[in-house]
Amino acid sequence: MKKIKLYLDTSTLGGIFDTEDTARVSAAKNLLELIKNKTYEGFISYLTLLEIQRAPLKIKNELERLIADAGLSLIEETKECIELSEAYLHDKVIPVKYRDDARHIAIAVYHQIDYIVSWNYRHMANITVRRLINSVNLRLGFSPIDIVPPEEVTGYGEVEI
Repeated sequence: MKKIKLYLDTSTLGGIFDTEDTARVSAAKNLLELIKNKTYEGFISYLTLLEIQRAPLKIKNELERLIADAGLSLIEETKECIELSEAYLHDKVIPVKYRDDARHIAIAVYHQIDYIVSWNYRHMANITVRRLINSVNLRLGFSPIDIVPPEEVTGYGEVEI
């Protein structure tokens, strides 16, 4: 059976250090554990690593350790990824000021990842943005993608039947 592929954006990894919301810390840690235990395949990009480099040294070092420990795979940003991210910007799906959000999405779409996991509700994990992203994807010959918060992947909020 094919494992579900997850692309983790920087907000998801940063949730481990959320000092105000312990549920985020728990969800982020559980997600990394599920990837480590091979329930899911986890991916990040060089863009994620670049964003982590901007974090305070203690957080940066801990994130790098957690990424290695979970066994997250690194995927490249190609020319096609850049072109796709530019289409999101051109169509005003993502504001130019938030170009890196468009880049994260394009990297995951190009590499045929099943889900992007993000706490970025403004530019990624909301129904309006998903719909617009997928309209660009379909127009340009890419598959649709779903963008979900970590709680949807870790099982929080599941309904008992």
